[in-house]
Amino acid sequence: MNSTATTAACADASSDTARLDTAHADALQAIADQGDPPLDIHDICRRRRACGLTEDLALTECEAQAINTRLYGMSAISALLVGADEEGAFKLSRWLQGGLHSALYALTEDAQAVLHRAHEKAAQAHKGSAA
Repeated sequence: MNSTATTAACADASSDTARLDTAHADALQAIADQGDPPLDIHDICRRRRACGLTEDLALTECEAQAINTRLYGMSAISALLVGADEEGAFKLSRWLQGGLHSALYALTEDAQAVLHRAHEKAAQAHKGSAA
């Protein structure tokens, strides 16, 4: 898959989506006119969907293992945090919850860094083959 096809496949190009996005933006503007706008998770996810990855990636065994290890860690931390919520089976101190949130963030950043490094390598290789 080339970079143009990847970008096109990841973009919201339908007119129905554009109309929904416009209606959504209008609703957010109406709320914003009444004070601070709420956090818009939908918009954040929509804008970050493509993640800036525009080249096919070939991960080394080490890179794939690094991402997989971090995903297992994120899954374990998520299970702990879900199990410790209001009606959960156990309680965690605020200090421990904060540490788990920090670890979850660090694991996410590490996994994304592996993907971004692989993307940079793929982009360089693509440039080299085009030249």
